Amino acid sequence: MTAPAETPEYSPFLADVQAFEQAVRAQEAVTPEHYDSEYFATDWRDEDNRYELETRRRVEDRQPALLNEVFEPERVLDVGCGPGFLMLFLAELGIEVSGIDFAPVSRELAPPEMRDMILIGDVAEPHVPEQSADLVICREVLEHLTVIQVRKTVEQLCRASSRFVYVTTRFHPAPSSLLDFTTDFETDPTHVTLLAKDFLRCLFVLEGFHRREDLEQKMDWAGKGRVLVYER
Repeated sequence: MTAPAETPEYSPFLADVQAFEQAVRAQEAVTPEHYDSEYFATDWRDEDNRYELETRRRVEDRQPALLNEVFEPERVLDVGCGPGFLMLFLAELGIEVSGIDFAPVSRELAPPEMRDMILIGDVAEPHVPEQSADLVICREVLEHLTVIQVRKTVEQLCRASSRFVYVTTRFHPAPSSLLDFTTDFETDPTHVTLLAKDFLRCLFVLEGFHRREDLEQKMDWAGKGRVLVYER
């Protein structure tokens, strides 16, 4: 009688996965209290990048018009909207907007006409009906989250979108593997996770979304390589 063949051990990525597990378990989430009024106006913000109306209008530059031109949205959800200045600029273009932010101070600092449009809550949790916005925006948010929070947030971005998700974030500048991530405390003391770009792409693929490379190129008007666009 022939003996059954032994199943060879084959786990070439085990060391990477174990290191990833340890790094993920060691992360600590930033609390809402950290994002107070001082955070949005403190001196570490480079190039006078403070959250004041005219400053934000200058910083946003052509972004609102470009969003309108590229996506032609009717309803936009801004996840991690902060004090809601982008929401205001999109509303000025006739777009229906709403926002979600972690920090209670966001409402206090928002333009008066936007305050009631901002829901305060954890961006990694569901707050709106499924597919309730044809464009979901999440700009410069994911780097403030732990890896586990990023995974949950991507799920919520896709859940809320009936068509497009537009993301900008800072990525690991030189990952040694797909699972490698780092921090960026020098830019912002709450930048706890800079992922490998392709790892973040995988999270959107697992939600059933596909990449729109053509729209990424259109939205990356500053050439920073920090734009992702995915479509349902």
